[in-house]
Amino acid sequence: MEKIYNFITEFVRNDYEIHRTKYDIGLSDENHHKLSTKLNSYIHPYLNYNQNRVRKVASVLNDQVYLNRFSRKIKKIIPRTLFQIKHYQHPELGSSLESIVKGCDLWACYLSYDQQGGRDLYFSSIFFVANTNVGLKIIYKMSFDSDNGEWYHPHNGEVLQVLNPGRLISVEKYQAPEEETSLMNYNTE
Repeated sequence: MEKIYNFITEFVRNDYEIHRTKYDIGLSDENHHKLSTKLNSYIHPYLNYNQNRVRKVASVLNDQVYLNRFSRKIKKIIPRTLFQIKHYQHPELGSSLESIVKGCDLWACYLSYDQQGGRDLYFSSIFFVANTNVGLKIIYKMSFDSDNGEWYHPHNGEVLQVLNPGRLISVEKYQAPEEETSLMNYNTE
């Protein structure tokens, strides 16, 4: 599990950096693209995790509305918190994911959101990690609805979903969430 812990914490560091630099007009678009490419090295190409800038720096330099928006946005960005990692074997995967996953292991990494909000610290996402045809990669992301205490698929493309994580082998817990429904979910295993 140490290898997965190191992998996901490196991803979290890079994810934080890319979110911050997305709104840093002092960083060139070219350098931001390099950071985005580095972040994408953790993610299998089947998973769409686009963190590119919405607008080029040159297009916002004289636009005070965007400069103010960027200034507010960058202040809200925080590193994701890693709550726990669950190790599973023999997952049920959509056919496209099944074609790229090598071996029978799947790790579910439970993370918080990447921006400050007005709520207690809660689950935001599960990033599923597996050995693939291109090495150890994040292959899928699920989201958490803390109002209803339920996990949901962010899209209906079943061929690209983790349908069932499989048989639970082990759990490593690092930090408990604060929000009630996330904490109840955290304490189930």
